[in-house]
Amino acid sequence: MSLRSYLTGLPASIVFLTGFLPVLLHGQTVNGLTAYHYSGQTFLSWNSAGPAVTQYTVYRARKPLRTALALLQAEQQYVVAPGSALNRRLSEILKRPIFYRLPGPEGALNALRECLVVTSTGNGQWYYAVTAGGPRGEYRQLRAAANTLIQGVREQVAMPDAVHQGRFSWEQRKMDIFAHWGTDTDLPNFPAMSNLSSQAFLFALRKNGVTRAHPLVVRLHGRGDHFLNSVHGAGSPFDYILALDDYLPGTGSPTFWFGYDRGMDILGRAPLSAAPGLGVVDYTMRRLRWTVDWARRKLPIDINRVYLVGASMGGSAAAFSLFTFGDRIAAAMSVIPRLQYPNGEDSPKGAGAQRLFRALWGDAGRRPRMSDGRSVYTVLDFARRLQWSDLRLFPPLRVISGKRDSVVGWQQAIRSMRVADSLSASIGYFWDKRGHASNGNFSWVPQQHLISLWRYRTNRSFPVFSRVSRNDDPQRTAPGGQNVVVDWFEPVIDETDTWSVGIRRAALEMRDSLFIIDGTLTADITPRRLQRFRITGGRLYRWTLRSSGRDIASGTIRAQQHGQLTIPTVPIPDMPARIEIRLVSGPTQ
Repeated sequence: MSLRSYLTGLPASIVFLTGFLPVLLHGQTVNGLTAYHYSGQTFLSWNSAGPAVTQYTVYRARKPLRTALALLQAEQQYVVAPGSALNRRLSEILKRPIFYRLPGPEGALNALRECLVVTSTGNGQWYYAVTAGGPRGEYRQLRAAANTLIQGVREQVAMPDAVHQGRFSWEQRKMDIFAHWGTDTDLPNFPAMSNLSSQAFLFALRKNGVTRAHPLVVRLHGRGDHFLNSVHGAGSPFDYILALDDYLPGTGSPTFWFGYDRGMDILGRAPLSAAPGLGVVDYTMRRLRWTVDWARRKLPIDINRVYLVGASMGGSAAAFSLFTFGDRIAAAMSVIPRLQYPNGEDSPKGAGAQRLFRALWGDAGRRPRMSDGRSVYTVLDFARRLQWSDLRLFPPLRVISGKRDSVVGWQQAIRSMRVADSLSASIGYFWDKRGHASNGNFSWVPQQHLISLWRYRTNRSFPVFSRVSRNDDPQRTAPGGQNVVVDWFEPVIDETDTWSVGIRRAALEMRDSLFIIDGTLTADITPRRLQRFRITGGRLYRWTLRSSGRDIASGTIRAQQHGQLTIPTVPIPDMPARIEIRLVSGPTQ
C-alpha cells in the first residue's frame, strides 16, 4: 500500500494534497534504517520501500541480525503499516499532511520515511532489522547499515517523555503540540495505554501570561470533537491549558475517555462489532493520569492547582477521572455528563453511542468484565463508584446537567445526586431546562466559569455541605440545585488541634439574576482534604458556630470509625459565620 493509497482514507478535503507527494522508492528493499534511544524508548526510522509494500516487519534481537535465519530466531517482531510517519489525526484536523517529529538527529519525518517506537522493557543492548512485504511476500535480504543495524542500541528502562511536534495555529490560537508513544505492556510508572506496541497520542499546550507557577487547566473534549477546540483558558490571565485527545486511529471512534477490550481491532481493518470479550482495560484513563503527571513533572505549574473540566463525553471523563487520580486534582467541573453507561434512556438519539459501547466494552446484558475481573458497567456507574470510594480526598466537583437532555438522560443524574448527598460527597449539582447543550441561553451558564473553582487547592482543606434543607427537588424543579446554596470563605484554619472555616449563604449568579436563599437554612458540614487536623474514629469532637462575635450553635459529635466527621443540621445564619471543630477526648473505653 503506497502512502498515496493510505491517505485516501483521510477526509476528501485533504485528499487533493496527495498530488504533491514525492514519488516513493521502487522495489521492496528497505534502507536508511536509524535508531535513537531517548527516555526509555527507541525511535526507529527508515526509508519507504515503494508503492507495492503492504507492511514492514521490524525484528529485534540481542545479537546482530545478519541473515534470514537470524530473523527467524529474533526475540520480537513488530508489524508496521506503510505511512507510519504520517500524523494522521493532526492531518485530518488541519487538512494538510503533517508528519511526526522524532527526538534526536532524525527530527521531522516526511512522506519518504517510516517509523516505529519501541518502549524498553529491560536494560541491555538490542539490534534491529526491517524488511518489507508485498503481494509476493516478505523480502528478507539484509544489508548492513541499510536495513539492519551494525551497532546495537543500548537501551534502559526509564520514564518515557513526550516529544514536541511543533507550534501550530488553530482558530487564531497558537499552541504547542506534543506526541507520546504508548505500549501494550505494563511497566513501572508507565502502564499499557493501548493494545498496540507503538501508538502515538497527542495533546496540546497553551500558556497565558508569565508567572512563576501557573495553574493548570486540563480540558477533555466531547464526542465528535477534537483536542484543538479545547485549547482555551478558564478566565485567568496566567493559566496553562492542557488539552487531551480521545481518538482511535483506524475507527474514528472515541473510547469515551475510558478504554476498550484487549482484543478490539483499533486500526479499523474490520467494521466495529461486539467486543471480543478478552477483558476491558482502562487504557485511556491510564493515559489521562500519565499525561497529568507528565505536566506536573515538566511544566512550570503549581501542582496544587490542577483543574479538570469537560462537557458531554469530556464531562463524564472529568467526573470518573476523580476515582483514578483525584488526588492530583484541585477541583473539577462536569457539564452535561453521562454518569451511568448505559442507562437505557438514549433511544433514539443515543443509538449510535449504544453500538459503540458494545463494540468497546461488550453487551451489558452479558456482564462484560475488566481484565482485573470487575464488572465493566459497574465501574462505569458513577453512583456505584461513589459508594466504593474513600471520599475523604475526593476533590470538589461541580456537575451541571440539563433536565431535557435526551442524549445522556436525566434520571441517571438524579440517581447520582441522591447517592452523593447520602455520602456527603464533595459534589454540587446544578440543572436547568437545557437539552444536551453546554452553552446557550440557559439559567446556570454563569456557573460554568471554571475560575470560580480557583480557590481550591490540593494542599488546602475545605468543607462539604450536604443534606441542605433548601435543596431543590430534581423531579419537579428547573432550574435547581443540590448542596449549592451554602458557601465557605477563607481563612481555613487547619492545625493539629483545631479546624475552622467561614460559612455563609451563597450568592449564585444566574443568567439574568442573582439567587440567594432567605429564611431558615440548615446543612450538614463535613471537613475534607484535611492537612494537619486529624479525625480519628471513636473520638469525641466539639463544634461551635459563631457569628457577629457570639456563639449561635454548638455541640459534640463522635467521629465515625473510618475517620469521617459530619456535623448534622448546622443552622446557616443570614450573616457570615465561622464554624470551629476541636478534639474533646479519646475513644470510648
